[in-house]
Amino acid sequence: MKKSYVAGCAVLLTLLVSSFAAAQTQSISGKVTASQIASTGSIGVWEKHLNCHGEADCARTLVRAGGKYVLMTSKGTYELSDQVKAAQFAGQGVTVAGNFNTSKKTVAVADMEPYNSSAVSAGVQ
Repeated sequence: MKKSYVAGCAVLLTLLVSSFAAAQTQSISGKVTASQIASTGSIGVWEKHLNCHGEADCARTLVRAGGKYVLMTSKGTYELSDQVKAAQFAGQGVTVAGNFNTSKKTVAVADMEPYNSSAVSAGVQ
């Protein structure tokens, strides 16, 4: 009984440490765009199809049509939890601080600001 109690405590402790590590805020830089643009990788098709001008205009049009704002990074594309704040940065480079869920490809946004190339940004693992 003592061994199973110790093993149970060890498993519980491991789970607690894992959830704490996963919940830590990270920062990463990328571009805010619409999910449709991110999935095709090109703005050109959308500019022709929607008769919009530039990525910001096309992203706003696509989100109004049902898309979501996402953060495109060198590590992948993440759906942003704060769609209102993301709309302010459509088509722009930003640094997002938040809790990244790499398996679900989402980020719970804590803060978002214009990209500053001199700022140090940690990559999402």
